[in-house]
Amino acid sequence: MTKTFNLQEFWHSSARQLLAYPSGDEDVLAHRWAELQIFGIEAIYSYGAKTLAGLEILGVGYCGVVLRVRHRGQDRVLKVLREPAPQTSLHKEANMLLRANAMNVGPQYIAHSDHFLLMDYIDGPMLVDWLQEKQSAETIDGLVSQLIHQAYQLDQAGVDHGDLRCITAHALVPSAGPVLIDFSGASLDRRPANVTTLVQGLLISTQIAQMLRPWFPQVHKQELIQHLRRYKHQPCLDHLTQVLKYLGLKPMTD
Repeated sequence: MTKTFNLQEFWHSSARQLLAYPSGDEDVLAHRWAELQIFGIEAIYSYGAKTLAGLEILGVGYCGVVLRVRHRGQDRVLKVLREPAPQTSLHKEANMLLRANAMNVGPQYIAHSDHFLLMDYIDGPMLVDWLQEKQSAETIDGLVSQLIHQAYQLDQAGVDHGDLRCITAHALVPSAGPVLIDFSGASLDRRPANVTTLVQGLLISTQIAQMLRPWFPQVHKQELIQHLRRYKHQPCLDHLTQVLKYLGLKPMTD
């Protein structure tokens, strides 16, 4: 059974240090505790595949700790900026997520502050775990098509995700379809390369590519790269359609 802490219980537990992980600086903790109050979070769950400071968590990365929480009666995800972290706040990531949401990509943004980002909870396995279950060819085709479509939407929005080559850690698969996650490395300052990096991550020289190989036996690395180069040179729907046709997938509308 998932253990649940209300905010006061969380603050008086060893898990409070996650608000300033890994330093645990008391001044930073006090400041962030006050900052956290504005969100109206009702509870924090001990839930996830990793454990830090005695609390099970959804994940920890180079810039944040990710917790499952309850907010206004709904399950949400709370990202807590590390202390110290490569960036000074979560404002940029929140802005990138909002831009992605405008294209129907990513978990739904709820709220943010300097050191916290609240978003919708996606109830589904990581892509690599989903692929280890038995899937039909039609389901695999649908998943790959949806991921490519989401990457194309980001390209059109001018948002470069930055980490889609490592798709293993950046896609969840709930029943409604795949969701791209973690926009901490996203930028408007780079030329978007979401489709090209995603397709390479899915089908060229990666763990996921090996798992998907039985469903795409016709794909040859150099031929695929040629299609991706044409798309990269001119990222339009026609060139995307050529990539999809080569993969044996149905074309999509803009």
